[in-house]
Amino acid sequence: MNLFGTIISTFTLVLLGVLALSVVLLFLYYGLFYLRIAVYKGKKTKKISPDQVKNTGVSVVLTVKNDDIFLKENLVYLLEQDHPNYEVIVVNHVSQDYTQYTLQMYKDKYPHLKVMNFTQDVNLFQGRKFPLSIGINLAKNDIILLTDCTCVPKTNTWVAEVASHFASNKTKVVLSFSGVGADKTLLNSFIRYDNLSYMASMFGFALMGSPYTGCGRNLAYRRSFFMEKGGFIQHYNIPTGEDDIFINENASSANAVVCLSKDSYVYSESKKTFMGWVRQKKERMSTQKYYGIGRKFSLFVYPLSVVLFYTSAVLLILQNFTSLLLLSEIVGGVVLLKWIWQILSFYFYARRFGGKKIAFFAPFFEIYFLVMNTIMYFSSLKGKIKRWKQ
Repeated sequence: MNLFGTIISTFTLVLLGVLALSVVLLFLYYGLFYLRIAVYKGKKTKKISPDQVKNTGVSVVLTVKNDDIFLKENLVYLLEQDHPNYEVIVVNHVSQDYTQYTLQMYKDKYPHLKVMNFTQDVNLFQGRKFPLSIGINLAKNDIILLTDCTCVPKTNTWVAEVASHFASNKTKVVLSFSGVGADKTLLNSFIRYDNLSYMASMFGFALMGSPYTGCGRNLAYRRSFFMEKGGFIQHYNIPTGEDDIFINENASSANAVVCLSKDSYVYSESKKTFMGWVRQKKERMSTQKYYGIGRKFSLFVYPLSVVLFYTSAVLLILQNFTSLLLLSEIVGGVVLLKWIWQILSFYFYARRFGGKKIAFFAPFFEIYFLVMNTIMYFSSLKGKIKRWKQ
């Protein structure tokens, strides 16, 4: 093929086709996931009225193990929510610090706090699924709101806001945002970008009618729905995924909704060490091998598009820099245009959750996590995850 007076090889044409396809896929991804979430205002269906919310009972459930420090700092924010009909259930699983005494101190002050203390390890399975199931069984209300002792709600109307999304009896699952607190370290920037990317995937697929995961730091579902689906019985042998696998197997466009109002946000403290963060990521990624083939493919499209985009762009620039400088300049312009669209899309998305400064480094983060996530995914397939925390 003759282009600009120069013969273009078949290989170059193939690279141009790959570049064009990957650009289209990435532009669609940034638009459907980042921008769509940025402008999402909720479904047009009515939420529960304020009077109805007051009569809607909610059971906040969390599990702890040697979390005395976090409980002293954060439990009060869960116990002082502006909602007249809710309880907080804490399952203390074989803690060896002062967790039990801290919980008793709070229990004496807050009558809506229920505590279940396990002094002996009767959990035949690894992880939190067994103690979490105990907490859900103890709940007196049908709406179960899961969180973690490391989390702090953005407002004292968190419980009421999430509960308001159960207006329809058809709604069985509510997916809400869980963020990471900001500090001035480089590690924190990486962690927050990674968390925002994960949230974008979670919300993006849910908004397209294909929910596949949830975040146990801010996840709600009906207790009756949990019991009807058998809870965690089918995957007790998997130490992680008490939020992820259950949602993947049971959530659908007909029963799951997304809650993106600011009053529904919770934030947790950032990991302080790189290895602590890596362990957390590996635990989260370890459950993906249990997804169906269709879901694995849908999650694979985005990283594959990134690989194809940069590979084809670099090869085209190197191959044609001397023979066809104009083509190299065009490819460079396409790369620049992709970066601008990515940064703008991520900026408006992250601004909704308080992370807009990270957007300017989105192209760099994207490449870094492409490599890191690939390595960690295959590493998680080999190793056995036995840790308590996610």
